[in-house]
Amino acid sequence: MTKHDTLHKTQKSSKPYQTKEHIILSYLSLIRSKKWDKISVIEICKKAEITRGTFYQYFGDIYDLMEQLEGALLEELKARYHVCPRIRLTAVATSDFTKRFDYTPPQSLLTWFDFCRDHREAMLSLLDRKYGDTYFVKKLKVILRENVEAMMDSEGTAKDELRTHFVEVFVELHLLSVQTWLSSETGEFLSVDDIVNLLNTMRVGSMYLTWKRNTDPEFEKKMKNKE
Repeated sequence: MTKHDTLHKTQKSSKPYQTKEHIILSYLSLIRSKKWDKISVIEICKKAEITRGTFYQYFGDIYDLMEQLEGALLEELKARYHVCPRIRLTAVATSDFTKRFDYTPPQSLLTWFDFCRDHREAMLSLLDRKYGDTYFVKKLKVILRENVEAMMDSEGTAKDELRTHFVEVFVELHLLSVQTWLSSETGEFLSVDDIVNLLNTMRVGSMYLTWKRNTDPEFEKKMKNKE
């Protein structure tokens, strides 16, 4: 264990840290039934069973609480993506594509779900379509989009119009799949491995179709189902 890990563990075990986390979790639980910016400090204090003075020791107001919470989440997600190993470059237009292309799910897909699992309560509340924070979702999309672009760059995917649409759809699927997964209380939804494989199927399919477009003269005709 490094000095940083030891310090982080000590901070988490401190009473101020635990009190702050308790306030945040109480606030997140309230978002399940009320819009995040309509919740009052009094409601949070009642839920957390603390005084208003205790709340103001940690946060200036609701917006400060949200800014601290979301800022920390976004920075952590960036950091996790930063240490993800890059996929080796694969030129899709070569004749040995089927031998060289790595269909293994990239680590970045697993990173997204690991992150959401580690912050389940926060992600469930903040991504809530009715009561969550749409601005947070927009910021998340920027990070997800940058990661998908980096993944496709590392694989040599052409930067064409189709790629632009693929990235947007892929990002939306990141959010949709994790919302469905986290909100499944019965455990009947797909496992993380199953979801990752579904997303990866889309990635592999896009690479394969790009290769076919560059190597098969009949590609456009086949794709349009012409006789």
